Formats: sequence, C-alpha cells, structure tokens
Amino acid sequence: MAKVTILDWLVIALYFALSLSIGLYFTKRASSNLSEFFLSGRRVPWWLAGISMVATTFSSDTPLYVTGLVRSNGIYENWQWWCFIFSGMMAVFIFASMWKRLGVFTDVEFINIRYSGKPARVLRAFKALYFSLVIHTIIKAQVILAMAKILDVLLGWSKWQAITISSLITLFYCMASGYWGVLTTDFFQFIIAMLSATLLSFFAVKTAGGIDAIKIAVSPDTLRFFPSLGDGISTGGFLGASFLTFLGYTGIAWWSKYSSDGGGVIVQRIISCKDEREGIKATMFFNVLHYGLRTWPWILAALASIIIYPSLSDHEIAYPRLVADLMPQGLRGLIIAGFFAAFMSTLSTYLNLSSAYFVNDFYRPYIRPHEKDSHYIIIARLSMILLSIVTAMITYHLDSIVEVFKFLIAFGSGTGLVYILRWFWWRINAWSEISAMIASTVVSIVVYTLPGLNSTNYFIKLLLIVTISTLVWVSVTLLTEPSQKEVLRRFYELARPSGPGWRNFLIKDMDKSSPRELKDLAASSMISGLIKWLTGSLFIIGLTIAPGKLILKDYLSGLMFLIIALASGLLLFSISKQDSSY
Repeated sequence: MAKVTILDWLVIALYFALSLSIGLYFTKRASSNLSEFFLSGRRVPWWLAGISMVATTFSSDTPLYVTGLVRSNGIYENWQWWCFIFSGMMAVFIFASMWKRLGVFTDVEFINIRYSGKPARVLRAFKALYFSLVIHTIIKAQVILAMAKILDVLLGWSKWQAITISSLITLFYCMASGYWGVLTTDFFQFIIAMLSATLLSFFAVKTAGGIDAIKIAVSPDTLRFFPSLGDGISTGGFLGASFLTFLGYTGIAWWSKYSSDGGGVIVQRIISCKDEREGIKATMFFNVLHYGLRTWPWILAALASIIIYPSLSDHEIAYPRLVADLMPQGLRGLIIAGFFAAFMSTLSTYLNLSSAYFVNDFYRPYIRPHEKDSHYIIIARLSMILLSIVTAMITYHLDSIVEVFKFLIAFGSGTGLVYILRWFWWRINAWSEISAMIASTVVSIVVYTLPGLNSTNYFIKLLLIVTISTLVWVSVTLLTEPSQKEVLRRFYELARPSGPGWRNFLIKDMDKSSPRELKDLAASSMISGLIKWLTGSLFIIGLTIAPGKLILKDYLSGLMFLIIALASGLLLFSISKQDSSY
C-alpha cells in the first residue's frame, strides 16, 4: 500500500469537489426533459463530444490492460485495441452522417426506423435489455474491477470497499446531472487522466534507467510492433499462435464486434452534436486523440515496469505499483485522482446510456408509453441504481481485465457483420439481428466453456463464432420476409445510404425522371467513403506508430510511419475539402 499523505488526500478531495459541483450545477437543466438528460438537447459542440468519446474509452482499466498486454506478450499485442482504427474510420466516413440524419434518440431506436412488424418490436425490447443488462454490465464490471485493483494497491481497500465507494460517487453525479454532467466532467477528467499518465511514464522510464536501458534489458520480441512473420510455426511466427492472434484482431475483430457501425457510446455523442458536420468532426477528433495521443504514456510505463518489477506475476497491478513506489507526495494524489477521473468518465457514460436504453427503448414504448418526461427521468435514475447493484455483484467474481476484454470482443463478434450490412442490404430484417445475437451468444459460451475449444487460439475462437453466427443469420434472412417497402423507403429517405442493394431495390422507383443520376450519386458516394476510410486508417496508424518508433529511437521506421501519416493526412484533407459534408 502506498503512503498517501495529507497533501495527496487534498488533491483527491479537490478533484471530487470539482466533479460533484459540476453534477449539482447541471441538475436543474438535466431534469427539464429527456432530451436534456440523455442528449444535452442535441447541441453539443464537436470538440466536447470528441473529448468525451476519448474520456469514455479511457478508463481506469485501460493502463492496467495495456500493461498486461505489453508485459505478457509485447507491444504488438496492442493490436487487440489498435485494430479498431479500421472501424473508427468507418464510423467517421461512412456511418456518422447516416446516424445523425436518422434523428434517433439511441442507436437501438434505429430498429424502429429500419424494420417493421412484431419482430421489430421484439428486437427493440430485447436489444435494449441485452445491452443495458448484459453487454454494458460486462463493460462496467471490467472498469470497476480495475479500480478495485488500483485502490487495493494504493489505499489498501478491500474489493467490496473499492466497488462500493467508487461506484457510489459516480452514481450520485450521474443521476443528478444527466448527460450534461457526463460531458463536462469528461472534459476535466480527460485532462487530469492524461496529465497523470504522462507524469507516471516519465518517472517510470527515469527509474528504469532511460530508453536505452529499457531497450537493452527488455526482450527484442517485447519491443516488436508487429508479430514476427518468419520464425516458423514452432516459435509462434508466421502462422504460429502470435501471428494467428494478430490476424484475429486485424482481420476479424474490428468488423465483427457489436459496435462495428459506431456503437452506442460513439453514436450517442454523434447524435447529440449540433449537426451532421459536427458529428463527423467529433468522431475524427476522437480517433486522433484515442490512438495518436494517449497510447505511448501507458506503453512506456509498461516497458519500464518490466525492469522495475521483473518477477511480478499479476502483470496488471504493475501499473498501480509504479504509482505507489515512484511518485512523490502531491503528484501521487494527482495520479490517484487521474485514476478516479478515468474510471468515473467511463462508468458515468455507461450508466447514462444503459438507462437511456432501458427507458427510451423498453420502458417508454412497452410499459408506460404516455407519461410526462419527469416520470421517465425518475425511472432513468432508479434504473441507474438497479444496474449499479447488478454490476457490483458481478464485478466481485471477476479477476482478469485482459481476459474480460477479450471475451467481450468474442462475445459479440457474431453480430458485427449484420450491423454493417443492415445499412446497405435492404433484405436484412429484424429476424436477421435476433438470430445473429442469439447465435453469437450461444456459440461464444460453447467456445469458451467446452473442453478442447476453450484452450484453442483466439483467432480460431473468433473464426468459429463469426462463421457459425453468419451462416445462421444469413439463412434466417433468406428464409424470412423483408421489412415492408414503405418502411424501407422511409429509412432510405432519412439515412440516404449508398450501395448496390438500395440502388437496385428502391432508388429506381423513387425518381423515375432521373434514375441514372441517382444511381451514379449512390455509387460515387460509396466509392468516396471507402477511399476516405482507407486513407484515414493509414493516417491514424501512422500517427499511432510513428511516435513510439521515434521514442524508442528506431528513427528510420519512425520516419517512415511519420511520412505515411503526413502523406495520407494531406490526401485525406484534399479529398475532404472537395466534399461539402466535411
């Protein structure tokens, strides 16, 4: 346990006072109506929405998670989350505009616009409960587990103490201030969390003897940015376990995950922006900060920890141990406050979004459809309490952050493709999504529990889940009726998706006088989006890898990735400047 001084406690107390005062300040505004409570009246500026996205995806578990990846396998294992650069760029250049055009309250409400009949009603209710009670509970449990580990090392708190105290503080200001409080505290929490992570990496690298000492002491395999391609199967090289896992991340995980078309948290911020252009800028800003800015303080601290704690068996607690052992008083308090900031920003977002699903997509349409907004806000606050209790109980029985994250990717990996294609293939219906969710859940459980399968490579697990789930939902799609044509036409008019599916099915009937112009417009829109996606992906990859290469004094490779980032960034700017949407 760290020696936490009075000065440290004063810094922590100041942070809590700031967070709670923000929550109390926005209480009245948040209580005025549902739009204010869940979307800040849809008038959030792009920079605040973008920073909030980053703060939400940077939680107390993230540095522990990254430390576990680097210490156990090496830098290249970060492709477990870097792979989502590809889906992030799809969100920017393909999905952000369509989400904003739909005008939905939550991403689950998409179902009400895209599908028809009783299956759509069943799917909306099922999905609202599935995400609020299952997926988000797993995410929140992962976040709270990390905070419990941190507080055990730094303050000596028991697991139940950490779970209860850290959750209650977040719950209070989230219930009071709604989405406005979440966004505003996210802004301050992001600054505190990044500052504390940067300070810790500086002290850790200095204690380890500097970059040169790290490069000498740490295994060359640990410093790889990509798994080896030429060492043979027996050593985990080409087609070995490391490379297959890498293929699982970069070839499957990013498009097969349940958030492949944006995901609830990102979509919530897109639709809360002032307009379509602001939503796109917010999502791009998020990807730049998420990958390009915040990656290296964590990785550098993790590399230094290998030298400082060479025999530590629980890799994930190396990060809070660095705080306990290296940081001087006052700064230690700042870093503990940074942990709380990262934790609270993520937990408050998922509490807010989970209650939005429960109220907007389950309680209001199916239980009490004609109540005043004040009634629904009360239900939202009560649902936050209930969901927090469920999450706390599950968290108590978890141990590994990395394994929870990997399971979460696999758990929803059978649904990602249907979530992407539902925008572009008119034939997909509510039964497609229902069957994909059920198949993905069942196959994931079987793969992770059946003897023989649960010990196979992660790539094989993902491949099994995705393949079987896809065969199921495609078969169900072809065996069931599509949505009503009026519903499909309304969806097309709102979202304006491109692609051959809509071109062939609907566009030719919508404007008999100029079908070729419409077809050409749809085709060019799809091609333009794909070019921007590819260029944007290269830009973010270069922006992420170049700083690491340069910091580790691999100057030639660093310069090469910097050139890739600059060239693709200039090309992307040139292309986007010609498009009035950007």
